[in-house]
Amino acid sequence: MKTYDVSRMKHRCQFGVYGDSDEINPNTGVPIQQFVPQFSLWFGEYSQTINQQITLTGDNLTDTKMIMVRHNEQVNQQQLVKIGDTLYRVSNVADDDEINSFDVITLVRYQKHG
Repeated sequence: MKTYDVSRMKHRCQFGVYGDSDEINPNTGVPIQQFVPQFSLWFGEYSQTINQQITLTGDNLTDTKMIMVRHNEQVNQQQLVKIGDTLYRVSNVADDDEINSFDVITLVRYQKHG
């Protein structure tokens, strides 16, 4: 996607994975599992059409959010995204690898299991 007003990209998010942190559990001596940031990007909100909202609701993806970032090869579907204090899983990356292009990233609220 090439047409997006960059002045709307006024939010910052962190991309990373869920894994061992630098913190150690004093009771077990094992590293504490938590979000480990790898890099951060500026993003803008992406408005969903009614059709997209219905499709996502039909797929039981009601806790979704769509964001726009400048095209970045590091973004993939194995990552988590932290916006504020909320973690999201990358559900889809609609990327455009042309010059000065943007990627639309679909996020689903992350539910830690265990």
